[in-house]
Amino acid sequence: MDVKKVDLPCAVGKQTIHNTLKRHMKLNLNEDFRTSYTAEELVELLSRLPAFAPKPVCKFIINDRTLFGKLEHKKESSLFIRHKFGKKVVQYDMEQLQSVDILKY
Repeated sequence: MDVKKVDLPCAVGKQTIHNTLKRHMKLNLNEDFRTSYTAEELVELLSRLPAFAPKPVCKFIINDRTLFGKLEHKKESSLFIRHKFGKKVVQYDMEQLQSVDILKY
């Protein structure tokens, strides 16, 4: 049995990768298109996430201390935060909150 070598990308010993869709786009977003929220507004939005949605990991600055965790829920003027590697939920006052940044969703 005679085997012919064919010059196709799937032939044995040859592999070609054609990536014509690889394009880099730069997005220039003006300040008008970005929405910036205050810490209180962002906490309110995070507390309204549905129960089936994954909770994002956030960076909270409370009393000049940086805390990493997930906002579990909010009651009146209290925040309940589950720290990144902790099992307990810790309560903090909303008045002491300085800033909130979403790190990983």
